[in-house]
Amino acid sequence: MNEPVREALPTPSGWLVAPARNFCLLFIRDPKSVMVSPKVFTQLWFCTKEGVPTRLKNTRRLDYQSSYETWNELISNGWELVEH
Repeated sequence: MNEPVREALPTPSGWLVAPARNFCLLFIRDPKSVMVSPKVFTQLWFCTKEGVPTRLKNTRRLDYQSSYETWNELISNGWELVEH
């Protein structure tokens, strides 16, 4: 009997840095959320001009759709993905 393989929906993850380099936003998938309806934590950090996080400002828990909307809106407003 073949059962369908369930895969987790891809969620935004990683660091985005603001155009002014004063804030960084970290997207983290909530490991306790269910695969079909994932949740994402965001952590907003104050950061240095080099993009190094220094102090946590706030944390939020978003649903799948809201996390994608936030990610795409920030990217379209000049926020950059930090690769390292």
